[in-house]
Amino acid sequence: MDIMIAGAGTVGYSLAQTLSYTHNVIVIDKDINKLNKLDEDIDILTLHGDIENPKNYQSLSLESIDLFIAVTDSDEANLLSTLIIEDVVEVKRKIIRLKNDGFLTSHILEKLSIDYAVFPDITTANKVKSLLAFPRANNVKSFHQTKDKLVSIRVQNEADISYTVEMLNNENVSIVGIEREKSFFIPSDDTAIEAEDLVYMFGSSEAVEVLSAKLDDKMPTKIKKIVIFGANTLAQKIAKVLLDKKLDIKMIEKNIEYCKEASEFLQGKVTIINSSHEDHQLFEKEGLKNADMVIAAAQNDEKNIVKCIEAKEFGIEKVVAVNNDKDYYNLMHKMGVVVVRGSKAGAHYAILEKISSSSIVSQRHFCGGRGMLFMRKIYPNSTLISKRIKGMKRDKVKVLLLRDEKVYPLVQIETFTQGDIVVAFGECENKDEIEQWIYTL
Repeated sequence: MDIMIAGAGTVGYSLAQTLSYTHNVIVIDKDINKLNKLDEDIDILTLHGDIENPKNYQSLSLESIDLFIAVTDSDEANLLSTLIIEDVVEVKRKIIRLKNDGFLTSHILEKLSIDYAVFPDITTANKVKSLLAFPRANNVKSFHQTKDKLVSIRVQNEADISYTVEMLNNENVSIVGIEREKSFFIPSDDTAIEAEDLVYMFGSSEAVEVLSAKLDDKMPTKIKKIVIFGANTLAQKIAKVLLDKKLDIKMIEKNIEYCKEASEFLQGKVTIINSSHEDHQLFEKEGLKNADMVIAAAQNDEKNIVKCIEAKEFGIEKVVAVNNDKDYYNLMHKMGVVVVRGSKAGAHYAILEKISSSSIVSQRHFCGGRGMLFMRKIYPNSTLISKRIKGMKRDKVKVLLLRDEKVYPLVQIETFTQGDIVVAFGECENKDEIEQWIYTL
């Protein structure tokens, strides 16, 4: 595809880097230093200019582009650029990143013919909220095609457990990935589960919860008291989505202006404490040590790591850190911290998944982008109904079939029926082969 990206910041750079492998990419930005870095690092075309100035698009030699992605830090610039580009070239699809979630209930996006809008703060806040349904989980992914979830659990059990993957799999849940000592792999049935493994399981919520209890007896089984370090915009939205859970929430922030904004935004329903992040004594003074869950939501990853370490020192097992810089991702994982993608990383993956998905197949990343999930549902009138199933002849790929709310290995099913859902799990290096297979079943 021919893709144009407006904005060469963190999100624009990472998208250009990923998409340039298989697409023709053009990036426009008024910051020449950012464009020079892109030129040095990636084989793409750069265009120097303000994305809000129509003249800067007129040098394009293209009559049409397949996709326009606006991801600057300015909502106004992103919205305006989607209008300007259409005056210069024909645009088949438009994707935009927005901070103001007021646009969620507005008709502006529809009027501007924007196909998809990413609201990164809302995405991150909902990721945190999903952890409440699975208190032991490191990550939870939901899907519109099925009620089944993809959940990761850290193996930390005081008892001397000895399980293989086959012993834990059943018709309601299946282990589909393991991260061990910084490496991710798709396990076979005879793979032994080891302490400190991060186990990815796919299945019904009830079955996932039962399996989680076998693997982890350290994390709390219910979340009632939450401490959020930070009262910035993201932290406020995290607190807002948690309000309907009737939790005891405390926010700690040293910036008095953020405290005032948070108090107004949350309508006094959260206890907000104006104090320095570095005050270790707060855990004793304000009773933070009694929290079931601590969320470090600062924009600085180092501060988030420090607060998580402090929380663990006071015996709080469930610690969550917002990850803004992917260079800190592995360190957070190694420390046993639950990692939630920050706004920029969340925008990157949300856009990639939307580009890759279609009405036929949806695609998701997991395990920090090292794992790939492909899902295809057999809709009414599909040509696949009653067709013999073509197996995936590839090691290190796990394929399941969901039928009547049960999970089956694909090899156990001979033909497709209406409503079946095929789910393939693999390592990112096998992405192209899995994608080719699932589209041509």
